Amino acid sequence: MTYQVSELRINPNVDFYSEQFRTRKIFEALKVKAIANDYLTEHEKEFFYGGVKYSLLDDGKIEDYECCDNPKFKFIYLTYARNINGFKKNKVTKPIRNFEYVVKKKEIKQDLYYLTKKAREWKKIVKTNIHQEALLQHSVKETREELKELRKLPKYKNNIQGIYTPSYIAKENAILLNSKWLYCVALEIFESLDPSDFISQINVIRIEFDEYSLIHIINRHFAKVLKQFDTKKSFHYDLFKPRILSTQIKEIITVIDNSTLLKDKAIDKIAFQIDGVDYIIYTSEKMRGNEIYRRLNTFFPVDNINDKNILIENYNLERLSERFSVYVPL
Repeated sequence: MTYQVSELRINPNVDFYSEQFRTRKIFEALKVKAIANDYLTEHEKEFFYGGVKYSLLDDGKIEDYECCDNPKFKFIYLTYARNINGFKKNKVTKPIRNFEYVVKKKEIKQDLYYLTKKAREWKKIVKTNIHQEALLQHSVKETREELKELRKLPKYKNNIQGIYTPSYIAKENAILLNSKWLYCVALEIFESLDPSDFISQINVIRIEFDEYSLIHIINRHFAKVLKQFDTKKSFHYDLFKPRILSTQIKEIITVIDNSTLLKDKAIDKIAFQIDGVDYIIYTSEKMRGNEIYRRLNTFFPVDNINDKNILIENYNLERLSERFSVYVPL
């Protein structure tokens, strides 16, 4: 039995003891599967990990269960994400139940060793060119491309030590760990949404938001603060959220389609404006076996002056509401 995401959420609005009984029953069922190394969804892993971590009973340690590896990694990675190599001397805190504690130096050292080990493991996966799972395949390809750009930086390319310098190794590890974390989050996203949430339609043409779409966008256009060099990309901030990005895009495309402003227009490039900020969605036709389908390739805010000028010169901006306008090709 696989549990729905909603079943794995704690409900604070019901009787405390009945909710404890319900969640403990789920935990016990997952524990049987965990011991047997049976399949668990990412959300089940997260639920079980939390149960083991905060259990007051004899449920063992997190390290006893292979299924706890991804949740443990995500937790430790996020604790150190902005200081992944421990170079900064800021104090580190971790939440435990209803409070936070200051992490001692010994635990920090253990955590950073753990993350270094995970970076090495992920690097081996990244170096493998062919993976059967589409999400993993696109994840490692994105990572290889980002590492390739890192190696092109003059301070590494023109340095005889180059990729063997502590600076390069630190940046490489940071990119690898961020890549693994994005992959783990992407697994959760595809689990949590309905398949229909990844399909949009405009001009009676179906647009798919697939594994490539998600990994490409969240890796290149989110979390600028975690980037290890200037990628020359624009970044989303508050308005768009990775975990519901496909549904947000679907809503936008539906509004544009209902307006009929792009009827009989090419949809390789869909441009619009929200609250004065310009955005572009790029789509294209792709082959899947013998089937031709249209994929959403990327989506980003426009901050490049040349891109802005192209919109101004080649499109009319048609207002649909106080906040939302569509760029209509001339």
